[in-house]
Amino acid sequence: MKIVLTYRMNHNWNAQELLTEYQKLLQRAIDEIWENTEWKEKLVKHRYRIEGRKYKYYTTARLIPYFPKTNEFKRELRNKLLRNWVFAKHYVDSAIKTAYSILESWRKNYLKGRRKRKKPEAKRKFVRVKTTLMKVEDSKIRITVKPREECLELDYSNEWFYERVKGWKVGELIIRENDVLLTFSKEVEFTGRVKIGVDCNLMSLDIYHPEKGWIKVDLSELHRIAETYDRIIDGLKSLQRKAPKRISRLLKKYYSRRKNRIEDFLNKLAVQLSREFPDAVFIFEDLNKFKMFENGSRVFNRKLSRSTWNKIVQKLSYRVPVEFVNPAHTSSTCPRCGSRLKSRKGLVVCRCGFKADRQFLGAFNVFVRGLGVALSGDEANDLLPDEPGGELRLVSPKSVVRVELNGRTFTHILS
Repeated sequence: MKIVLTYRMNHNWNAQELLTEYQKLLQRAIDEIWENTEWKEKLVKHRYRIEGRKYKYYTTARLIPYFPKTNEFKRELRNKLLRNWVFAKHYVDSAIKTAYSILESWRKNYLKGRRKRKKPEAKRKFVRVKTTLMKVEDSKIRITVKPREECLELDYSNEWFYERVKGWKVGELIIRENDVLLTFSKEVEFTGRVKIGVDCNLMSLDIYHPEKGWIKVDLSELHRIAETYDRIIDGLKSLQRKAPKRISRLLKKYYSRRKNRIEDFLNKLAVQLSREFPDAVFIFEDLNKFKMFENGSRVFNRKLSRSTWNKIVQKLSYRVPVEFVNPAHTSSTCPRCGSRLKSRKGLVVCRCGFKADRQFLGAFNVFVRGLGVALSGDEANDLLPDEPGGELRLVSPKSVVRVELNGRTFTHILS
């Protein structure tokens, strides 16, 4: 497995010409690919709510874009972009790769209805530098701008992150107007990894570890931070018409504070989880919280919108291996007989005699699916296409863990 870390470093280069020309080059690449894009009609099914949980369905024809990706097209595109290009040729390859990345991102949002059928534009100034344009010696990096004419030199030995990435391989760089983004990678072999299941809830992460048992990570402080700043922001929005310029400055200030405090919380949480379980593979549910908005109340949807499950997974994935499983019915399937269960005041009881906390049940079932074992029982059909069948024995939780973000370690409490 490869671990990749990215750090920002300021520079004092005069790279304005390179940034401007690369931006034009990138836009030319996007234009060429867009002009050769093939649009095909496809029937798509939609629905709208009539009343309660009743829906009206209808079908429309939609145009789906398919970008040209043949080697012949890419070769012709490269030759076109090389005309009148005075910098190193490898920047052209980088621009083509970036153009496809931008268009694929646009296509994904277009299919979800978040973008219109309008060509994306390269508005930001940056340059993606391939490793073939760099020469690395210890902490010094020499970047070719024009072959045998102009180069940029960089030394990160005095930066705060130097000790963390000492001996790591330097990857692609991104040059911006005032700073540069450095990427470092390292191949790591994971042997004897323990899999642990994680059930994401509004106020907690519930983890099942086969040795340590049930582990509860309290997220109430995270929601308190979000709610506090949301109240301030909502109050300012109600006054925005009276003093638009002043309120706009305050809104920008509090949006930034809200983001920074949440990021700080999540970074500390990811560090503590990776230290507590350094030899574990984290198994998460493949959740889509936007589908959860349909049946919830306004208050519940507001709380749900504050959830940061994807960010937690993203930050953890930089430090530990992460896998995903099907989230269907993990909190409502009996691990003994496979029957459907209903929750009453956070507890689930089955006719077979099984009784447990609903959040523990979710974490335990996610753990089981992460092992590749199906949830057993005739009444449950929760299998993913690649899940083998199997039987399951219930394991009782051994401990509960609560997180103190002001401290450095976890505190285990016997359950």
